[in-house]
Amino acid sequence: MNKLYDANLIYDAGTKAMSGSRFKYKTQLFEMTQLLQTAWIQDELMHGTYEPDPGAKFPINERGHSRYITSNLMKDKTVNHLLCDEVITPSIQKYLAYTNSASQKGKGVRFCRKHFEEDLRHYYMQEGANEGFVLFIDFSGYYGNIRHEQAIQTLEQFVEREQDPETAAIASWLIRKIFRTFELDVSRFTDEEIRAMEIQKVDPMLNRGVAPRLLTGRKMLRKGVDIGNQVSQDVGIVHPYEIDNYISIVRSCHLFGRYTDDTYIISRSRELLASILAGVKRIADRIGVIINERKTRICKLGSFYRYLQTGYSLTDTGRVIHKINPKGIARERRKLKAYKRKLDEGAMPYEDIENSFKSWIGSNWKTMSMQQISNMSLLYYQLFERRPKWKKHSRLRWLMGQPWRTSSSTGTISSAAPS
Repeated sequence: MNKLYDANLIYDAGTKAMSGSRFKYKTQLFEMTQLLQTAWIQDELMHGTYEPDPGAKFPINERGHSRYITSNLMKDKTVNHLLCDEVITPSIQKYLAYTNSASQKGKGVRFCRKHFEEDLRHYYMQEGANEGFVLFIDFSGYYGNIRHEQAIQTLEQFVEREQDPETAAIASWLIRKIFRTFELDVSRFTDEEIRAMEIQKVDPMLNRGVAPRLLTGRKMLRKGVDIGNQVSQDVGIVHPYEIDNYISIVRSCHLFGRYTDDTYIISRSRELLASILAGVKRIADRIGVIINERKTRICKLGSFYRYLQTGYSLTDTGRVIHKINPKGIARERRKLKAYKRKLDEGAMPYEDIENSFKSWIGSNWKTMSMQQISNMSLLYYQLFERRPKWKKHSRLRWLMGQPWRTSSSTGTISSAAPS
C-alpha cells in the first residue's frame, strides 16, 4: 500500500500531532476518537476528498514586529505530519547544506550559534589573524513573501526525485491543496496593485481589521506561507537551496551557515564577499526572495557584530567573545514587571512566571556576565520575594545566588562575602 494511505502511519502521525498539546480540549476530543479519525483521514486521502482547513490565525508581537501564527485542526496537523515526516523531509534532507540549521532534528538556534563560533575559530587557525570579514545576509519578510508556484515546484522536484511515482503524485496533490490555504485575499485591491504585490514586499497582516464584507475571495494572492504549519517549515529551509549551493559549491565558501532567513559567510577578502552578495541578489530576484538591504552588511571580524541576537567578536589572539544582546535583557526585565502586575491582578499563576523566567535564563546564561545574572536574580527576588527552584542547573543556581559586584578600580568581577 502507498505510504500516504497506510493507516498505521496515519495513526502515528496523529499521535505526533497531539504531543505537546494533550491538555487542550480539542486534542483530548481527537484522542478519544483517534482510531475513527484515522479511518476518516485514510478514506478522504484514498478517494481524493480531503480538504484542508485554513485554520485559526492569531496575531503576536515579537520585538516590535506583528505577525500571524496559524493553529490548524488536529486532522490537518495529522496530515501535515504524515506528508512531511514520510515524504517531504526525507526527500529534501540530503540536498540541504549541513549548516542549514533551522527546523531539523538535532539542529536549531544553538547548533547554528555553535557552528558560527567554530567557523570563527577555524578561520583564525587558517589565517593566524583576525584580519578578515564576515558578510551577513538577511531576507526581508521571508515567510510572508514566498511565491507559491516556485516553492511548489521546488518541493515537487525533490519529491519526484526521491519517491515512487504514485507517492509523488499524491504528495503533489496534497501540497497544492495545502498551499491553497496560504493564499491571501486581495479582493479589495485593483489588478494593478495586485501585480505590484507579486513583486514587492507584502505585509501578511494587511487584512487585519478589514471588514469581512471586503474579503470576498474573488482575488487571491498566491504568496506567503503560514507560520505554524509544518509544511511551511520544510518550505522555509529548502526554498533558497540555490543560494546555499551558489555560496558553498560555486563560490567554494565553506565557512558559511544559514538559519532560515539569516546567512553568514566568512572570508579574508571584502571584494570576494561583495561579489558573492551580488550573485546572491541575482538568484534571490529570480526565486522571489527579498534581500533586506538595511540588515545585510559586511563587518570586520575584529569588530563587534550580532548574529541570531548574540554579539560576537574575534580577538587578535583567536578568542571568540560572545555576549547577549542588551536589548534582550531589557525586554526580559520589562516582561517580569508585567508578569508581576498580572500576578497581583490574579490573571497569571506564579508557576507560569517561574517557568517562563527559567526558560529564558536557562537559554541565555552562558552569554551573560556574572553581574547580569546576579542583577536578574535580584530583580526576580525583589518582584516575587522568592527564588526559582531548580532540579538541575547547579552551576546556574550557584551563580544566581552570588552577590557579584564590579570593582571600580580594576573593572573586574569579584564575589562579595555572603551576608
